[in-house]
Amino acid sequence: MTLNDCILLKVDQGLLSDILDFSCKKAPEIEKFFKEDAEKYENHLLGKSYCFIRLGDDKKGKAVAAFTLSNTSLNVKDLPSSIRNKINRTIPNSKRKGQYPAVLLGQLAITDEFEGQHIGDSLLNYIETLVTDDNYKTGCRYLIVDALNKEKVLQFYLNNGFKFLYPTSEEEASMTDVSLTETKRTRLMYFDLMQIK
Repeated sequence: MTLNDCILLKVDQGLLSDILDFSCKKAPEIEKFFKEDAEKYENHLLGKSYCFIRLGDDKKGKAVAAFTLSNTSLNVKDLPSSIRNKINRTIPNSKRKGQYPAVLLGQLAITDEFEGQHIGDSLLNYIETLVTDDNYKTGCRYLIVDALNKEKVLQFYLNNGFKFLYPTSEEEASMTDVSLTETKRTRLMYFDLMQIK
């Protein structure tokens, strides 16, 4: 099964009430977000959520994967100098700024039924293509994710070309307004979309 076998729909309460099989046991907070908060999040213009649905022979849809996109920026002024320099070197001198346009990828989930089928890799490729498409309504240079600080999750993003914004959890906590406890729960990572242009 691939994402080509699916249709992409915007998440709203009607969609989720029709698709009762949305289950993500490894990340119950993400499951809760899509079932309870995604529509409110969009109503307040904080982000838009999408779900890939596979239609079965019985014409009933099965949720395969979901994600949320929001606007953000990559603020390089607050990054460690080694990371800041690495990012700035990829930008022409005349265009260098203290921050660059980015899209925040949030609440990425593969439902339990489709886990382990490498759909996550295809989903990231789809999102990268989506936000760099000529028809996308705004420009962005980076994709940012606040990934769960679990080895398997972090390795998934590293394998897909993401890099850490801060070398360690401790450095991330000291450089951001987030407590060390919260930082250890998640890690900020980025992907330079010029890699696919």
